[in-house]
Amino acid sequence: MDRERLPGRRRTRQLEVVLEAVRDSGVEHPSADRVFERVRCVLPRISLGTVYRNLQRLAAEGQIGAVDVAGRSTRYDPTPHEHDHFICRICGRLDDVPVTRPAAGLRAASRAGHLVTSHALLLRGVCRDCRRSATSP
Repeated sequence: MDRERLPGRRRTRQLEVVLEAVRDSGVEHPSADRVFERVRCVLPRISLGTVYRNLQRLAAEGQIGAVDVAGRSTRYDPTPHEHDHFICRICGRLDDVPVTRPAAGLRAASRAGHLVTSHALLLRGVCRDCRRSATSP
């Protein structure tokens, strides 16, 4: 893990526990508040501000992902490599979706003189669980 850190940045116990809380979340994509709840089980005296700072550092270093969803809090992704997301407009469920290449958008950006280095596609809709509960008697 030390090879992933930026030069001159010290690893702290708080940072390690925050990283572990995000990585152990599976596919949940927890909010900072949810990470804070998990970290407090291990480090009861940690502050929410410390959790936020460590989440921002981990995201900046590329060790976790951060998904900004308009109108909702940032969610943290244990999978730092590039991929897309689906969010349910009813329950807020956030799922990973295999990466796609938006060819038309890339061509348009290129024609306009832009260099695209990454992309983030956020699909919105209704998840399977909310669809099932809407059709259940």
